[in-house]
This record gives sequence, C-alpha cells and structure tokens, in this order.
Amino acid sequence: MKSLESRSPGITSLHVLIVALSLAMTVGAWVYSKNQVDLQIENRFLAAKDRTIGLIVDRMSRYEDALWSGVAHIDAKGGKTSHAEWKTFAGSLNLEKKYPGVNGIGVIYYVDGKNLADFQTLRDAERRDFSVFPQHEQDFMLPITFIEPEDINAAAIGLDVAHETNRRTGLLASRDTGTAQITGPIFLVQDSGHTAGFLFYTPFYDGERLCCAKSVTSGVPLSPDAIIPQAL
Repeated sequence: MKSLESRSPGITSLHVLIVALSLAMTVGAWVYSKNQVDLQIENRFLAAKDRTIGLIVDRMSRYEDALWSGVAHIDAKGGKTSHAEWKTFAGSLNLEKKYPGVNGIGVIYYVDGKNLADFQTLRDAERRDFSVFPQHEQDFMLPITFIEPEDINAAAIGLDVAHETNRRTGLLASRDTGTAQITGPIFLVQDSGHTAGFLFYTPFYDGERLCCAKSVTSGVPLSPDAIIPQAL
C-alpha cells in the first residue's frame, strides 16, 4: 500500500498562482494606500502653502498701507515733518499691536553731500545726539532721520543707507518708480540677535525731486520655517 505522503498532490502551479496573485493584490493595495496618503499630504501642504502666502501678502499690504499713511502725513505738513510730529504720528499707528513683526517706522531724507552741514544744523536743533554714519564714496546721503519706537531702534538713528548696495538700491528703485519697494535680506543694525530682515520703502517728493523716503524695518526672519510662527 502506498503511503499517504506518496498520494499527496504536493505544490502545484495552481498553488503558486494563488500565492502570487495574493502577493500582487497585497502589494497593489499597499501602493494604492501609500499613493492616497501621499496625495493627502501633498494636498494639505499645498493648502497650507496657499494659506501662508495669503497671510503674508495680507500682512505686507498692511505694512504698505502704514507707509503710505506716513507719506500722507508728511504731504499734509508741506513735505516736512519734525521729530516730535513723527513721534506723534507713529504713536497713533500702534505698531506693536496692529503691525506685529515690524521693528519700526521711520523717515529717510535725501541729502546732497554739499548740504550735509545745513542738514546737521536742522537735526541739532531737534536733538543733540544725531550724526550721519558711516562714511562712504557716494556723493549723497540717505540717513535714517526719524524712527519710532525710538528706544529699540536707537542704533539705526543716523544710519546712512546709501553706504550699502542692497539698502541703497531698494530706496532708489522706490524713488525712480514712485512705488513701494522691499530690499533683499539684510541684518538690521539695531537687532543684537543679527536676525535677517528687510527694509520696506515708499517715496515722497519735493516737487519733482525725491526729498526723502519712508521705511519700515522688519525683524521678521525671512526663512519660511521662521516667518510662519513669528509673523502670522
């Protein structure tokens, strides 16, 4: 009598086919599931990106509105403003509460090199500790003349933005186009932490000639992973 083992059919091609189909279905289900998860992650990322961009655009629009309101303030004063008047105006903006991320809002005058002594005399009449710095090879100066809040921006008072290409180029572009302009990344002199930031300019004019520019200085880091929690 043949043993039971000898009568066993063993592994047939049908068994192999069934196992192969099972494995294929398992792998297919895993790939489909993974693709669905990846698609959901991508959609969430795109939605978060669009939301973040929208918030940044909205925030920058509000910054620009604040700058143009400053231009209107100076225009209403006949193209001039004083230290005391600018302090009052900036205080009315309530920067810390309404414009989070902004370090300050200030006025930059265009000063021809040959008129520096007269400009310094005007500043001395308002405050004794004003001086333009640093020296450079340009034949004009663009000193930050007023900036509020003054206590946290003291190191920037008198800074001549004409000394550095990035700062100067942004301001002159604002002058030439009559539009708001943003500099590339810079390190703010008043920020002891050396946080990357930028200057945001809007111009105003004395007749056909640029007499000064206004800027906001922002300490908001420019890298996306840092700007989201601090600026939005």
